[in-house]
Amino acid sequence: MKNRSLRILLSALAVLIGGSIAAQTAPEEIAANPERSAGVYHSYEYRPSEEVPVPKGYRPFYISHYGRHGSRYHSSEQLYTAALVALRSAAAADALTPLGREILEKGEALAADAAGRYGDLSPRGVREHRAIAERMFRSWPEVFSTRHGRECFVESRSTLVPRCILSMAAFNERLKELNPEIHTTRESSARYMDYLAGVPVMGDLGPRSHAAADSVKRAWLHPERLVASLFSESAPALQDPRKFMYDLFMLTSIAQNVDRPDLAFYDAFTPEELDALWATLNAYCYYTMGPSLCFGDPIVASARPLLRNIVETAREVIDGQRNLSASLRFGHDVYLIPLASLLQVSVSSARVSDAEAIRTCWSIEKVSPMAANIQFVFFRHERTGDVRVRVLYNERDARLPIDGGPYYPWETFRAYCEELCSE
Repeated sequence: MKNRSLRILLSALAVLIGGSIAAQTAPEEIAANPERSAGVYHSYEYRPSEEVPVPKGYRPFYISHYGRHGSRYHSSEQLYTAALVALRSAAAADALTPLGREILEKGEALAADAAGRYGDLSPRGVREHRAIAERMFRSWPEVFSTRHGRECFVESRSTLVPRCILSMAAFNERLKELNPEIHTTRESSARYMDYLAGVPVMGDLGPRSHAAADSVKRAWLHPERLVASLFSESAPALQDPRKFMYDLFMLTSIAQNVDRPDLAFYDAFTPEELDALWATLNAYCYYTMGPSLCFGDPIVASARPLLRNIVETAREVIDGQRNLSASLRFGHDVYLIPLASLLQVSVSSARVSDAEAIRTCWSIEKVSPMAANIQFVFFRHERTGDVRVRVLYNERDARLPIDGGPYYPWETFRAYCEELCSE
């Protein structure tokens, strides 16, 4: 056991070194597409993986999946109005610059469009899941085939939140459109919440993680130029300029999720400010729901019930105890991120404590954009019955710290997961 643990540790170090390069977001990436600065609010960006031929003689027969809900409206009215309060007050005093009036107008339009829809799945979110479902279907047609009398059963479960339920519905709808003979079940029940939505026991780490994120905001955000560009000298003084800057960033970030790029105003920020805002949000997500050295242990551990369910359901399918073609699960970023971290997926599992180091090894818009997903595709050798597993994270090959990838031997993968779940 000690030798095996040492091999995993050495492999993990190699994966993390390479993964840090892949995870890092360069300023040029944000300059090329400012929507990426929105981090956890970035709408799904499909980036095809390199083709890796399936080993000779193997055929896909089962897919296990966990996906975050698709693009949505902000979860509360306060996220729309926080920045607007100061802008409205200044407008009443005729103390906004032309740019300030333009941003107020766009912000009011975003807020009006979201009224009564807080947290709801948007039409873009529906399209994201339909597109992921179609690519899954096209990539692995054998899994969803009903030719020659084959039966295809797809089992879907979601958390109790409507945006997750509707994401599940959109995904299944597209599969059924592509092959109406697929048998599907769709459930949203408290019965499955112990693994679909595991909550970490944080204790005093919760407040401390938020305090660490707040300290990053104070250190990295410099709102003076932005404030001067929006308010005239006669405007009432802002109570918290950094908070205003961040709230304004939150407001423009959601425009992409609701198909209103015309209402976004990323150009109100300089490239340096946008990079700092991205880094601040990135650090917040890392400290509060990522695998940080200082706060991440209970967060990562919270994914063990989900990983156990994935492995146990796959074992039942492989052993012939269940006739399933796909197991689809729909939830939230706060459950997907710990799962990827527990598995030590290279792009998401770097463990550091220093805020500056987070910039270079972890990027939330790559770890968990809207509709982020992890897929386990299972292959069986037609003659020997040997089973292999390919792991895709946001539809790209996920590097794990075990031998045999990207088509990992089932018994190796299973033993690795069971060891992670038993620690």
